[in-house]
Formats: sequence, structure tokens, C-alpha cells
Amino acid sequence: MMTQNYQQLIIEGIKGLPPETLAEIADFIFFVRKRTFQPQAFEEEIQHSLLDAELRQLSRDAAVHLEKEFEDYDKRYPRE
Repeated sequence: MMTQNYQQLIIEGIKGLPPETLAEIADFIFFVRKRTFQPQAFEEEIQHSLLDAELRQLSRDAAVHLEKEFEDYDKRYPRE
């Protein structure tokens, strides 16, 4: 299929879709364009997102650990 045929197929396919769906399609288009035309920036963004997710999980794990560590603290170490 030629480029113009794909473009026409996409244009016809989005006609009549609700705004929320069009916004989702626009997000996907920007994602694909960045991945295609700026692969280095795309890879850096992915790595940054993965690192952020890992750091958030570490923070949650640390909070759970601290909560367990100090569970029943007043009973184990009563004030005199």
C-alpha cells in the first residue's frame, strides 16, 4: 500500500470518533513519530520512565519496611 493510501485510510478511520478517542490517537501518533524520528530521545525517555518507576517502587518498599520495623513499637519499648 502506498503512503497516500495509508494516510487516506487513517483519515477515513478517525472520522466520527469521539474527542477522547481522537486525543488517544493523537498521543499514539506523537509516540510513533518520536520513536521513528528521534530514536535517541525516545530511548532516553523510556529509560527515564523505567528508572522513575523503579525509584517509586523502592520508596514504597522502604515505607513498608519502616512500617513493619516500627509495628508495635510502643509495646516492645514502653516509656517508663
